[in-house]
Amino acid sequence: MKLAVFFPGIGYHCDKPLLYYSEKLAKQYQYETIKIAYEGLSKDLDEAFAGALAQTKVCLSEIDWKQYEDVLFVSKSIGTAVACAYAKKHAVTCRNIYYTPLEKTFAFAPQTGIVFHGTGDPWAETEMIRKKCRESCLPLCIVEKSNHSLEIPGDTKRNLEIMAEVMEGTQSYIADTVWYRRLAEKEICPEMFDCFVRHQKVTRCRRKVNGEWTAVDNPFTDDWTAEEYRFLVKCLKNTVSTDGLVCGAFYRGVLKGFVSVESALFGGKNRYMDLSSIHVSEDMRGQGIGRMLFEKAAAWAGQMGADKLYISAHSAVETQAFYQSMGCVEAEQYHREHVEREPFDCQLEYKIREW
Repeated sequence: MKLAVFFPGIGYHCDKPLLYYSEKLAKQYQYETIKIAYEGLSKDLDEAFAGALAQTKVCLSEIDWKQYEDVLFVSKSIGTAVACAYAKKHAVTCRNIYYTPLEKTFAFAPQTGIVFHGTGDPWAETEMIRKKCRESCLPLCIVEKSNHSLEIPGDTKRNLEIMAEVMEGTQSYIADTVWYRRLAEKEICPEMFDCFVRHQKVTRCRRKVNGEWTAVDNPFTDDWTAEEYRFLVKCLKNTVSTDGLVCGAFYRGVLKGFVSVESALFGGKNRYMDLSSIHVSEDMRGQGIGRMLFEKAAAWAGQMGADKLYISAHSAVETQAFYQSMGCVEAEQYHREHVEREPFDCQLEYKIREW
């Protein structure tokens, strides 16, 4: 049996968009649902919290938590603090979706979950939320410029897009599936890679010998240092700031794969766009994440006017097998800077469309 409990904010009731649609999703995945409702809360935050927690205890007093193999708490604003406090006091083990938490939320040792926060939220400063989420090992999804309702006042079109994006993330968390989404510059940070494992043990690599490609023994282990992660963050931020694409693959809210494509066209008649990076965390390889990221990169590049993706690719036999499976071939025109920077990489291309 599965149970989802919904904890509203002071003025953000369960019929408001975030909680209304997340309840629909919970029911879609066969969760029983309970919606908490508060009455007569004080305007003082601490008093309102105490009142909301007391009313929640009454509302949930008859629940036998042991009969449920999966408990999901979905909470908004002060409800995030109520949900955490209730779970801690009553020893309820649950997964959580935290919409726009407050600083008070983190005082009650939040359990596993995913956090959604807007950089325009007047009730919670972004850097504080970043810090608290990292301390609590909670993945954070940032919605640029949005307020405490994850909305941008006066921009209905963007608000509908935000709601769709947030519900896509909510659905992936409820269903325990991978969520693919485009990343904003401000959310790309070293902490995003805390659970990402670059580690790759290589035994054989592809090399061109006498004009022919062949596999040769070349054992080494590829990994990234903290400094290399910092450099990666700088590169990905630059890609976004110059109108390129950075798309992440998230599992349970945690980054497990990413791809980047630079915005500039090059190569004359080839009309290349540079697929500058694609990686999947070691613990999630072999599950189709790389293929999905590659396809999203190609689709975006095609929309931006590219005919081909250019890939300066790691020469490990396993990596090359992936690119071959995607339909990549040796590049018709080599990019000089890539060759000079990584002389042992294989210079590949992927044809997005025929003319």
